[in-house]
Amino acid sequence: MQTLVVATLSIWLCLGAQADSHHRPHNCCHSPNMTGVLTVMALTGAEIKATGHYSYDSLERKFRFTESEMHLNKSEHLEDYLMFFDEGVYYDIDMKNQTCKKLSLHSHAHALEIPTGARHQVELFLGSDTIQEENIKVNIWMGNLPEIKGQYSVSTTVRECLPLSTYYSSDSITLLFSNSEVVTEVKDPEWLSPPAFCDGVELEDTPEGHKPHDFFSLFNTV
Repeated sequence: MQTLVVATLSIWLCLGAQADSHHRPHNCCHSPNMTGVLTVMALTGAEIKATGHYSYDSLERKFRFTESEMHLNKSEHLEDYLMFFDEGVYYDIDMKNQTCKKLSLHSHAHALEIPTGARHQVELFLGSDTIQEENIKVNIWMGNLPEIKGQYSVSTTVRECLPLSTYYSSDSITLLFSNSEVVTEVKDPEWLSPPAFCDGVELEDTPEGHKPHDFFSLFNTV
């Protein structure tokens, strides 16, 4: 899996000389509803930070990620996050102990949607451009996220705007998100609602001197 992720990054790093000089803004590429597997890799040290199943409702902008038990480097509890981007909150859920925390989410940006203001860089084939069954046509989008002082690059399929990989970097974070085993539906809508034991949980204050987490910084801490 690490080889696949690094190969995806290598494609991006080779795109500078091929980028389309007629950049167009992001105005019509919106992610579908999705259920799949998300793998997060820290490029410093080539460490897999997390891998697990997720669901994303692109209309309601709700996201749930549950870390896989197959993540070999985890000895503590497995992460389970439910994020409501439009509300600016997320739940840190512990299904084993039936507890949860409700916390502030600093930014609406995340790895499964192209942010407003993204610029199209290039359209290209991954694989062979002459054998239809052996390629996939993708768009590359790039931009900045001033509210969290980061930069990103997103690859999406041309037809359905399905995000394949997202590279994100800031002064303190460099992460690569890889999206796999995707179906374009939310298989279990109830999974995108807080469990019953989260009812009545109050929003916790952010500790003094700390900023609320955003999607990217949260995955950097797992």
